[in-house]
Order: sequence, then structure tokens, then C-alpha cells
Amino acid sequence: MQVPAPADSTRAAERSRRAAPRTQQQRRDETRRALLDAAVESLIEVGFARTTTLEVQRRASVSRGALLHHFPSKAELLVAAVDHLAFMRGAQLKALAAELPEGRARTDAVLDLLWQCFSGEFFQVAMELRTAARTDPELRPVLVAAERALRDRIIGQARTLFGKDVAEHAGLERALDLTLQLMIGAAMTRVLHEDSRLRELIDDWKQLFPTVLTHSASKRRKAKP
Repeated sequence: MQVPAPADSTRAAERSRRAAPRTQQQRRDETRRALLDAAVESLIEVGFARTTTLEVQRRASVSRGALLHHFPSKAELLVAAVDHLAFMRGAQLKALAAELPEGRARTDAVLDLLWQCFSGEFFQVAMELRTAARTDPELRPVLVAAERALRDRIIGQARTLFGKDVAEHAGLERALDLTLQLMIGAAMTRVLHEDSRLRELIDDWKQLFPTVLTHSASKRRKAKP
């Protein structure tokens, strides 16, 4: 009897895997992923106003019923899309963690990575949803809840990126909140103005960050009963 070559065995296993029927859960997951990818694509290409549920349905090539099963409202769909985009960006940051330097240079590198998050598509899409949520009673509560969860995720991920010394610092959470507010404001300016001084502000903040950590820890100790 002829023994199949390793390459033949690999191809046979691949054909078997492809031929195996997908489970119902796998089909649901694939449909949800297709809808989120389509929503992200639409938000980036045509913006919030023109990203309708029908447009997302068309791009994802799914039925109306499938869309409504996963996302009963446009608000839930678009907020989930922003969260999906943030998750993908988070995965990229996690992959970069192994390449970060040690010591003070690591802190600076992590702050640079955070600033990159506010310099691309994720921030632009998130700001469009924030603007819309101001007058949209359906979108507002969904987005508020999602942003709170996102903030907690950013804090947790930053602890991993910074490394043990900074991650365990008592003032880190408050210092990161200040960092996020600074970067949101700078990124809002950058939407309309390509100002080189914004990069200088971020560099200044990197120099101030250790001091902010210490100050934040001090305030936390004083606040304890």
C-alpha cells in the first residue's frame, strides 16, 4: 500500500476541512463579522450620514432578516462597528508589544502608539458617531455605554503595554485618563488643521507623563479615608 506524501496528506486534510459543514454558530459568527466589516467599510468610505442599514446589508451580501437578527437598530450596528474597529486596532497594538523597548523608552513608545490610535480611521469614525449622538436619542445611550467599556479596555491594554513598573503605578489610571483627554482634543484639532505643533504637544506630554503619574498617585492617597 502506498503511503501518501506529507504534502498530499496536508492537502487531503485541507480538503476535508473545507468539506466539513459549518455549524450554525459558525454561520452566525461569519454573518456578524461580515456585517461589522461592511459597516466599518461604509463608515470609512462614505461617513455616518450615508451609512444606512440597507447600505451595510448590500455590502455584506446578507438578507434583511439576518441583519435585523444581529442588530435590531442602526445605532446598535454602528456602535458595534466602532467597537469592532477598536478591537482590530487593539490586536495590532498587542502584536507590537513584543517589539517595545525597555525602561523610559518603553513609556514614550506606548504613548506614541496611543497617539496613533487618535490619528487614523478609528478616531474619525468615532467622532462622527459622537456628533450624531448629540441629537440622536437612540444612538446616544448605546454609544455612551460602549465608550465606557472601550475606556476600560484601553486602560487594561495600556497596563500590558507599559510593562510591570508603570502598570502597577498607583497613579496610572488617572494619568491615562488625562492622556486620553489630551489626545482627543489634539486629534479633533488635527481633523481640520495639519498643525506641526500637535506633534510637539504630544512630545511635551511624554516628558511630563512621569510627573503626572507621581502627582496622580499622591492625589489618590490623599483621597483615601
